[in-house]
Amino acid sequence: MRKTKIVVTLGPASTAPDVFRRLVDSGLDVARINLSHGAVDHHREVIRMIRRVEQEAGRPVGIMLDTAGPEVRLRTRTPQGLMLEPDATLSLGAGPDADLVPSIAGFEELLEKGHRLVIGDGNLVLEVVQEGKPARVRVLQGGRMPDNKKVTSPGQAWALPVLTQEDVEALQMGIEEGIDWVAASFIRQPDDVVEVRRQVESWGGADIPIMAKIETKLAMENLDTIVRLSDGLMVARGDLGVEYPPEDVPWLQKKIIDAANAAGKPVVTATQMLESMIRANRPTRAEVTDIAHAVLEGSDAVMLSEETAVGDYPVEAVTVMARTAVASEAHPWDGDGTGHYGSDTVTDAVCHAALTAAEDLKARLIVTATESGHTAQSMAAHRPHVPILAVTPYERVARRLTLVWGLNTQIMNTHTTLEGMVDESVAIAVKLGWATVGDRLIVTAGAPVGKAGSTNVLRVVTVGEVLLRGQGLGPEGEVHGLVAIVTDLNAAKPEDVADKVLVVPNTDAEWTPLMEKARAIVVEAGGLTSHAAIIGISLGIPTIIGVTDATTLLANGQPVAVDAVAGAVLQGRTAGQ
Repeated sequence: MRKTKIVVTLGPASTAPDVFRRLVDSGLDVARINLSHGAVDHHREVIRMIRRVEQEAGRPVGIMLDTAGPEVRLRTRTPQGLMLEPDATLSLGAGPDADLVPSIAGFEELLEKGHRLVIGDGNLVLEVVQEGKPARVRVLQGGRMPDNKKVTSPGQAWALPVLTQEDVEALQMGIEEGIDWVAASFIRQPDDVVEVRRQVESWGGADIPIMAKIETKLAMENLDTIVRLSDGLMVARGDLGVEYPPEDVPWLQKKIIDAANAAGKPVVTATQMLESMIRANRPTRAEVTDIAHAVLEGSDAVMLSEETAVGDYPVEAVTVMARTAVASEAHPWDGDGTGHYGSDTVTDAVCHAALTAAEDLKARLIVTATESGHTAQSMAAHRPHVPILAVTPYERVARRLTLVWGLNTQIMNTHTTLEGMVDESVAIAVKLGWATVGDRLIVTAGAPVGKAGSTNVLRVVTVGEVLLRGQGLGPEGEVHGLVAIVTDLNAAKPEDVADKVLVVPNTDAEWTPLMEKARAIVVEAGGLTSHAAIIGISLGIPTIIGVTDATTLLANGQPVAVDAVAGAVLQGRTAGQ
């Protein structure tokens, strides 16, 4: 199972339903819609197309709206763009005579003499040489400038709102349509995160998580506070590479990823991961290595932008990214598999215990039942080596978790009992082929069932057909062993039942030497004050009493698993399993 998730930016190359379905089949987990491009009505159509394909594919797909934010774009006089000659002087402002027209009215009034203006990803650079309306700028680094390119000024924090009017309209629409994440662009300070959340909540999106995009020096300076206030981070390397020297970007990436990992929040690494595949059907070795390092450094997800929005090979790009992530995850990484995250909550304590149990018992799968998604995210934050199956009765929670490392999320029915929830969770794992008879699963859940934030239960479950039931006594967890049926005390010795599951019709004091050697005890006779019940509890041996016809329905040497908590005898592992 691939653990690192893939975020795919949609655009003209990828919004046809048949192409999008191929993207989902190739590994897309979250569809990103960039609000810097396109009209609100078009975005609505794309969201509805995603939901239709999601139903066809039969698995959750997350939708992320990525805001334009406080960015400024410069229009040229013609759609073909403008050739910027070195040392040329241009006018920047409103009006038909201006060479460069900003997307935000009055932007030229914010400029001061000496400000450096970086166009796009940094290949074009201007300098303000005269303030006014319009301002005058000189070309420091020239070349062809496409129309409607983004402009930034490293280190400058222009007094612009964190959401544009277009963002506001698109987010309101997105909340109506049921989006799953908001990626907030050009976050500069903690108050920006608070403002985005305030507005999203005011439109009815209180449960929609906010991902802060780290792409400015101010954001890096405020990183610790921003990560606390947000629900996730994005390493936006394109604009980081404008505000910082390119050689600083790798360690900035590592710092952002570490901050998110330590806080137990998802982090996405983005920008130019497979840029050559915009026009080529194969990646460069350097690009594959870049993806691998992002995976090994702790990214929850890696993202494709132009490669899938306008590229010639969107499906191939997703396929390459998925293959590279799987290959990278197959190799050991630094650490012991317990992540860097920890908190003092009951939920986190249960998750940590589940991880330890899974490693010690060589469990096939960790199954976490979650109402809000918090437990599943906490489990993933510990970065276990064992795969995680997250089950929830809510589509919106399942979709939100598609961004989180390591989580394979499935929808389950609503349950009122713990037993029902555990049984269906195990059944889902078996149906998907992620577990088979005899496998051990670690299951976390909450009691009372259906209450968010109540995770307080950890169970070790053995997958198998329930053969017999009775009243269970003794420690939690399943015990495996071969059946040893004894109906005549005089016909058996203690060594005959050593480390086996002792199955008897009844017991008294004379049976104690045999019982002391058994790995588990199954008794046909019932009664909490019976000899078998008392001895089983006192010895700490898993014991099930009141199991009708156990000596005739089971066979000597039969492999079984005994679950004392559930009061069940299950089909166990055969040789070689």
